[in-house]
Amino acid sequence: MMLKKVSDILARAEDGLAVLCLAGVFLLVTYEITVRTLSGVSLPWSEEFSRVLLIMLVYFSAIGLTRRDGHIRVEFVVGLFGERTQRRLGWFADFLCLLFSLTATWLGIIFVKESIWFNLSFAHSNLPFPVWVAQTIVPISFALISLRLVLRLLGAGKTPQRESGE
Repeated sequence: MMLKKVSDILARAEDGLAVLCLAGVFLLVTYEITVRTLSGVSLPWSEEFSRVLLIMLVYFSAIGLTRRDGHIRVEFVVGLFGERTQRRLGWFADFLCLLFSLTATWLGIIFVKESIWFNLSFAHSNLPFPVWVAQTIVPISFALISLRLVLRLLGAGKTPQRESGE
């Protein structure tokens, strides 16, 4: 029961962050278009920052897909097996995804550390923060995906059976 509450709280936070990123992209692009149209001046950082927000939106959305078990799969092949085997295949797929996500988390941390070490900055914009700040979305999102998979493997992240796309 406690894991279910944690899962629900995380779900609200994950969805909230995705919505904030989407709203940020929308507002920034709308502002940029309006300012450029009215004054003929373009903000040098707006394109780069909207790209960072869009990338963050994709990663936060991937966490939500993991929570809802919405990633693509080969339904035809899975459907060839009985219900018990399907559950085992699902568990095995979640376990493999967990191994991948943990690896991506670790490699993302290394990636961010190297960006800090080399003091990388955004090349053509004047964003007031270094590249590593934006890159932290990689290890953070994969760590959250890993947490989602652990919760599902423990039975706290179970979602209703997914509808077929047919």
